[in-house]
Amino acid sequence: MGGQLIAGLDFSGAKQVPNDTWIASGELGNLGLEVHEIRKIGAHMVSQELSKAETPFSAAGIDVPFSLPSEFLAFMSEKCGKGAYQSWQEVAEELVFMSFERFQELAIEFKKEPKRICDKAVSRTAQSPLHRGNPSMIQMTYQAIKLLAMLNPEKFSVLPFHEQNFFKCSVLEVYPRDVLFALGLPDTGYKSKEKKEAENAQLMRRKILDSLIELREKKGASHKDCPRLTMSAPARKAAIESDHALDALVACYAVAMWKEVPALFQDPLALDNIEVLLEGWIYSPQPLVKSAAV
Repeated sequence: MGGQLIAGLDFSGAKQVPNDTWIASGELGNLGLEVHEIRKIGAHMVSQELSKAETPFSAAGIDVPFSLPSEFLAFMSEKCGKGAYQSWQEVAEELVFMSFERFQELAIEFKKEPKRICDKAVSRTAQSPLHRGNPSMIQMTYQAIKLLAMLNPEKFSVLPFHEQNFFKCSVLEVYPRDVLFALGLPDTGYKSKEKKEAENAQLMRRKILDSLIELREKKGASHKDCPRLTMSAPARKAAIESDHALDALVACYAVAMWKEVPALFQDPLALDNIEVLLEGWIYSPQPLVKSAAV
């Protein structure tokens, strides 16, 4: 292999093992992104998958909030009897030693569900990390922060909290729906909770997948810098059969775009807002077309 290994993950905070956390992995080289496999691993295996010494990843995108709204963090620090958090690392270390029950109590007592800067500045549809609906973002965000906190700092840089380092795997928060919208592809209709909707959802996943593979040819000049996408037959089959697998693939593709064409992504540090270093950032390309396809 002569390219960089990258990964995309669709993260689940569900308690069962293995839950619906999926990983898409592939190689980014001169011919674009070649996705080798997409498989279900469960959230409990994420750290192990990303830490495989024999195949170090250059970058990984995870579909889950990496942090919490600054308004809630001020409330949490007060309730914990501490001064204001000065870094994301402090927040992460706090949650490592805090039970989920205690965290949930704080979230319920706080009552509000504010969005982060990135939820408002980057995303059209992102929920607050404190959203208590279905799915519950509280549990997913809590589990994700604990996971990120326990990644080896000698091997991983969680952006934008850590400095990007060529010798470490860059870990980015991504949101597949925003990526699809930015590319001018459908970002709804590919998930189904009802059996009667399953067939239509699968057809939509096939349409999205084919459009992603044919992106440069079909979209023309506006998408000329997007990396080409090729996939193994099993990976393609997985993305058509599961919306979680498709989200993992789109997360992987987002990271490939970020590596290949960083100019398409807004630099969170350019906002000159220190809250970004506490709240994090959604790494999504800026829209390449005026509106998404329907």
